[in-house]
Amino acid sequence: MLSFTHPFYLLLFLPAVVGLAYSYRRVAGMMKNRKKVAFAIRFLLAGALIMALAGPESHRKNEGLCTIFLLDRSDSITEASRRAQVEFVDKAVKGLGPRDVAGVIAFGKDPVMETLIEKIDGIDKIQSTVTSSVSDLAAAIRLAGASFPDGKAKRIVLMSDGNETAGDALEASTVAATDGIPIDHVVLGSTGDQREVTVTNVEMPSEIRVDQAFAIKVTIDASETGIATLYLDRNGVTTQQMNVRLSEGKNTYVFNETLTEAGFHRYQVDLKSDRDHDVRNNKGMGFVAVRGRPRALIVQANTQNRELADSLKSQGIDVVLTDAGGMPSKAEDVQIYDTILFNDLNASYVNPRQQKLIQSAVRDTGVGFAMVGGEDSFLPGGWYGTPVAEVLPVDLNIRQRKTFPSTTILIICDTSGSMGMIEDGLPKVRLAAKAAEQTVKMMSSVDKVGVVASTDGIEYVAPIQTLSNKDSVIAQIQKLGVGGGGIYCLPSMQFAQKELMLDNSKVRHLILLGDGSDCDSQEGCLAVAAFMRSNKITTTCVSIGLGPHSPFLKALAAVGGGRYYLATKASQLPAIFTQDAAVMSRSAIEEGTFVPKTMMGDEVLRGIDPGSIPPLFGYCLADTRPLTRVGMRTHKDDPLLATWQYGLGSSLAFTSDAKARWAARWVEWGGFGKFWGQAIRSIARRVTSNTYEMVTNQSGGKGEVTITARDPQGNPLNTLPKEVRVALPDGSFRALVFAQTGPGEFRGNFNASEVGSYIVTVAENGVEGSKVSTSGFSVAYPPEYRSYRSNEPLLTEISSISKGEKLKDPSQSVRLALNPGFSIQELWMFFVLFAAILLPIDIAARRIALPFGEIVAKLVAWFKNRRSEATVAPAHVEKLKTAKQRSVSSTPSAAEKGYIADNEKSKQPLSKPSEGGTASTRLLDAKKKRKSGDE
Repeated sequence: MLSFTHPFYLLLFLPAVVGLAYSYRRVAGMMKNRKKVAFAIRFLLAGALIMALAGPESHRKNEGLCTIFLLDRSDSITEASRRAQVEFVDKAVKGLGPRDVAGVIAFGKDPVMETLIEKIDGIDKIQSTVTSSVSDLAAAIRLAGASFPDGKAKRIVLMSDGNETAGDALEASTVAATDGIPIDHVVLGSTGDQREVTVTNVEMPSEIRVDQAFAIKVTIDASETGIATLYLDRNGVTTQQMNVRLSEGKNTYVFNETLTEAGFHRYQVDLKSDRDHDVRNNKGMGFVAVRGRPRALIVQANTQNRELADSLKSQGIDVVLTDAGGMPSKAEDVQIYDTILFNDLNASYVNPRQQKLIQSAVRDTGVGFAMVGGEDSFLPGGWYGTPVAEVLPVDLNIRQRKTFPSTTILIICDTSGSMGMIEDGLPKVRLAAKAAEQTVKMMSSVDKVGVVASTDGIEYVAPIQTLSNKDSVIAQIQKLGVGGGGIYCLPSMQFAQKELMLDNSKVRHLILLGDGSDCDSQEGCLAVAAFMRSNKITTTCVSIGLGPHSPFLKALAAVGGGRYYLATKASQLPAIFTQDAAVMSRSAIEEGTFVPKTMMGDEVLRGIDPGSIPPLFGYCLADTRPLTRVGMRTHKDDPLLATWQYGLGSSLAFTSDAKARWAARWVEWGGFGKFWGQAIRSIARRVTSNTYEMVTNQSGGKGEVTITARDPQGNPLNTLPKEVRVALPDGSFRALVFAQTGPGEFRGNFNASEVGSYIVTVAENGVEGSKVSTSGFSVAYPPEYRSYRSNEPLLTEISSISKGEKLKDPSQSVRLALNPGFSIQELWMFFVLFAAILLPIDIAARRIALPFGEIVAKLVAWFKNRRSEATVAPAHVEKLKTAKQRSVSSTPSAAEKGYIADNEKSKQPLSKPSEGGTASTRLLDAKKKRKSGDE
């Protein structure tokens, strides 16, 4: 059946016919027959285009059925239910008709095609692996709807417990119903006959005052009555315990708390019961912010140096001093502090996850950050290329902007089998390659870098070359791979000596990366290192892991005039390489006495007499970024004190130190405490003016934020704050979009199906910058663990919307479709193609005058001749056969052949044969006559 999507275009046939008829009468000077042919082609061309515009479609009744099975493979599906899925599908596909096809989709967080849409004989297991911590029924329904082939009736069979933790299955089923796809369902999972207790919610205020009593409300869902114990944990310490009697269904219990310390406090509730099927859903978490004096965390390698901590305490700031072991490892732990300060701290002490936590805390929640210099800070501390470096108001990529001695760095890497071990999801050799890549990025375009792989043999991965094309060098380094054996030190050192002695750079440096437990050929290495040092070539050694050969590597670095580094994890290598390259290339530290230059109007220097500021004896080299506020500079105009806004927070860099070395005079200075007190307050998280009250909660895989806006008189405000963003567990963030739900009330939501902490921050505009209020919640376990009963009502509603059914027998999955529907094929492209073919013919018919009459006449004559030849052909064939037989019967005898041969040799003319001679004789005679005539 043919139909049109835009039939009104067919009305164009009327003006087309009228126009062609008018043109036909007006055209002169063309033969009548040619004119008819030309206008007939023109009519076909115009008609084809009009038909294409009308959108022609062919409707064909579907034949056969396509059934797609959606198998829920999330954590809430038991192993018994998973086996039942496979058995159900296996029995169902065995009943497919001759024209029927089927497909299988497994789903959890994301759907995956388990089988192609084809004739399936059966299945015995599910091969696909999905993220099972989430159930997204809607995504599976959408994928199935897009996978149906043309020409088949459609059906979806959803096999699930109905506990949806992401997406909107009802919306997806509405779309399926619009497309005429019924969704049948099979209920899986428990019907509530197993014993289960679950902590479903923990509620507490997001912000309170010091000494203010507040309540923590815990909601528990129980499958039956029983006895249980609740434990309340605050910041890792159990503070309360409660024995409770549970009733079937929802139970609510309250803990009363009072906090005397300001900060961000984390609470965790744990439930213990003897009658519980799954203990993974027996905990919940939340946060309470208590406002008070600013609180700062100082992290430094040597906690005996208390000059900075004591000066801040004297300025009324609560200070927590710790080494790298006390660094927060969770997002909620960072929120306890208003400012975090790294005091001469090496990057190798802070793992990448902690660095991302710091970055997210500043950018997304307004926590302040400061880095104070020293020999283990900024560029010499290995911070180049790290997430923390992105937070800083200074740029560590200084070799790109300043003039330093030309430098050549040769990196020799152990690529033995141990470097193939996986660490943080990557082979160690890839982390070593990444370290070399970071070194290349840090160096300037006139510097040189080479990378060598050392195992059983020594070979270049990237020859020593200038870095004019860094991408090319990095592409070569990425080929670094694992070989065999261990590193052979003496051949490696001899190779480095040979190559670096040929180089003419002012600074020549070797970085030797070896396994602390597997360094062969040590004898003679110290002599080579000493010889290289005498020729101004330095050697640094990096030991991967502490092993029996680590002391040798340390001694080799000492003799070679470089540094020794112990990398307990390969992930430390990028920081180590860039730190060493910066120090050894003399581009990291500037030492010498200088008096800082102050900039008028800086908040940190308010009330401090510039003339009283004592000199400093050194600083870490860095460069300013765009939009950075520089409060102090060195005698060479390098930044000394710099601040800037990073996301919702602020960060500060002081490139000299804060201890009795470069700042020996500062520690004794009377303004030392005031300077650092004002510096920390200038970047500390600022509290909002309580214009906006925020409430956060989590339910069903969604986080919900409700904001109530009031002016100082309590009247509702219909304006949203400057920004509201949520920091996600993976370190990323997203800005929230709100809808107004009442006078001064706004509500927004976001996906919260991942385990971890969600920190929600409201930012207001203030005179001194952004002021923030922070709240949040934690997802203690995947939402999949929350439900222990099947959500059959949801499955029933999905089927009801799409006109599906609840299935009990596998054969129902492949039952005949009541309304198989039609398949539609668009035809407009065929008409366009036809018009394209006619176009050159139309042009030729009008522009080229051909004798069509003669052409047709010749074609007719040729056709008649072919027919007559076909009729007489048998007579000719018979005559040819007779002649052939006569020729064979008259073959010359042997004597005749001899006579002919003799005549050929003597070149004598043959005598004329008699009339009764053979055919051969006659042919020879004719040949003789031709030759005589030619002569």
